[in-house]
This record gives sequence, structure tokens and C-alpha cells, in this order.
Amino acid sequence: MSLLIADSGSTKTDWALISNHSVKQYKTEGLNPYFHSSKSIEKVLKNDLKPDLEGKNVNHILFYGSGCDSEPKITSMTNILKRVFPGAEASVHEDLLGAARACCFDKPGIVCILGTGSNSCRYDGTRIVQQIPSLGFILGDEGSAGYFGQKLINHYYRNEIPSDLARKLEWYYDMDLDSIFDGIYNNDQSSRFVAFYSSFLGEHNDHHFIREMLCNGFENFISRIVLQYQDARSYKVNFIGSLGCAYQAILKELLTKHLLTPGVFIKSPMDRLVEFHNQ
Repeated sequence: MSLLIADSGSTKTDWALISNHSVKQYKTEGLNPYFHSSKSIEKVLKNDLKPDLEGKNVNHILFYGSGCDSEPKITSMTNILKRVFPGAEASVHEDLLGAARACCFDKPGIVCILGTGSNSCRYDGTRIVQQIPSLGFILGDEGSAGYFGQKLINHYYRNEIPSDLARKLEWYYDMDLDSIFDGIYNNDQSSRFVAFYSSFLGEHNDHHFIREMLCNGFENFISRIVLQYQDARSYKVNFIGSLGCAYQAILKELLTKHLLTPGVFIKSPMDRLVEFHNQ
């Protein structure tokens, strides 16, 4: 019996094959069905994953994916997996359930994903019982890399960034407006393009302007999303994703200010998902 687990976001997908008490891990690009066609997802699986699994029998696939949040998307992803891995059972779930299982195992809690995009839920130890929609890159995604990249570009063109930072930003990135528009409007992964600019914040988070920007963004996420969950102060608030881990000191400070209890901070859920499914 072998189990293939996937944790797929908009940027990358982590895979783990559990077989005969051994675990082997692999990586491919992100496979969000909102950004990738069925054809392109199938191509990635066939060309980038399946060759690494040659000679290994896959009996069951558990796919936790960003964008797998509706029956049509779940059905589409399930059919793709069955075409690429004929004979294997395939179960597709939204990435939030994988995040909840990785953070909480069988304990209740509030779970937040802060990566290229953002998402959150309240988990009862078995299933997701409440979810405030992230609204995606254009309408929401507060606290995400895409959100902060968008804010940074906006502040730059509104002449709100201190001159020393603006010069550094111009040195690090192509700030030509035509190039930015091209990256946003002629790119099927515009959220990833804008999120790329957010790495500037991590490299300059000792600057008062950047720190204030981070605090305001995470305050927005906590006050407008986390505190909207029923009995939010009764649960630990857990974070998964590169941004949550990178700025956990700020997040813990803000959670404490709002009388919320910080939980775990995990960069990638895969190791804990393997542990959860090995129980």
C-alpha cells in the first residue's frame, strides 16, 4: 500500500510518497486550477512528477490544493489525477483542510494560510466548520505576499515611500509602469508576479516605513478576518506559509494585543501531514 500526498499552492506543490514505512518527497510547480488549465496540470504531472515515481506503485492519492474549493474544481482535479495515475484512488480537498490537519491534527483551532495568497478557517478537529472567504487576489487576500506586493507598488506610485527606500526598490526591481502592467494584465499568474515584489519587505523590515506597512497589513488580516470567527479568543490561532513564519514576531505581538492565543507557525505542512496520515 502506497500513499501519495500533495500540498499544492499557487507557487509550488510539495509531494510525499509513503510506502513501506519510508517517505520520499518531490516538488513541482503550483497546480491551482484557477490559474492552470486541465491540460497544463496534466502536463506537469506527466513530465515533472511521474518520471520521479517511475517503478513506484501509487495506490492512493490525497491532493490538498489551493483553488480546489468547489465541486467542479474538485471533480476536474480528481479526473486529471486518475488519468495520470490509472488504477489509483484519488481524493481531492482544498488546501485549508490540509493546513488544518497539519496545524491541529485532531484538536480544534483557527488556521491561517499566509503565502502567495491568504486563506483561513475554523476547524473543529475533524472538519472545517466556518470559513471567511479570502476573496482572492483582486478583492482580498489580506496579509499575503500578493497583498503586500500590491501595496508596495501602490505606495511607490503615490510617492508615499521614503526616497531612500524608493531608490533601493528601483535598484532591486523593474519599476517601469508599462512592465508592471504587462506583468499584471498579460500574465496568467498575475498574483505571483505581484507577490514577487513583497520579498523587498523582508530584506528591509528594519526600516520604520516597512515595519509600519507590515503591521498595518497583518492588523487588517487579524481584525477583519481572524476576529470574525465565532469565539475566536477560545482557540489557538495557527499559521502556515512562508509569510506567517517570516513575520511571526509581528503576528504574535498583534494576536496578543487582541487577546488572541498564538498557536504553531509552520512554513510547509508536508512533514506534519505525513505524520498525520501515518497515525
